[in-house]
Amino acid sequence: MSLLSSASNASAWRGYEYYTQRKVKSYVQLSDTIYECHIKGFSATPYHTVINVAHPRQSHCDCPHAKDRKIICKHMVALLFTVFPSEAEAYMHEIEESERAEEQRIHEHYEELERYVKGLKKDELQRELYNALIELEERDNRYW
Repeated sequence: MSLLSSASNASAWRGYEYYTQRKVKSYVQLSDTIYECHIKGFSATPYHTVINVAHPRQSHCDCPHAKDRKIICKHMVALLFTVFPSEAEAYMHEIEESERAEEQRIHEHYEELERYVKGLKKDELQRELYNALIELEERDNRYW
């Protein structure tokens, strides 16, 4: 399991933002798989962040979100992307592909919905509209 896949969606996205904002000014490679940096966050004191790309759960950061917890925070992700910019590119490509797929799914859904409505007879359409209005009233507790 990779460091990025171990991060929550929120930590991955915020880490990408920190990467693009160049919040990691410099880092040190401690071994073949371990990198360390100090990264500016909300605190006046930069957070000490260490990632282990071979063993992501051995990574740590002293930010409030990750301190003393075995989680991957945005600072770790920002360091990962700084060390391996191709990972950031692949991440953004995956996000863009996912958004395109979702847009396509929504577009296809609306086309299917339009075909369904256009295929209804007048009395069926009236019944469906009536049922939809009743459902809206019950859901929103609002009456026409």
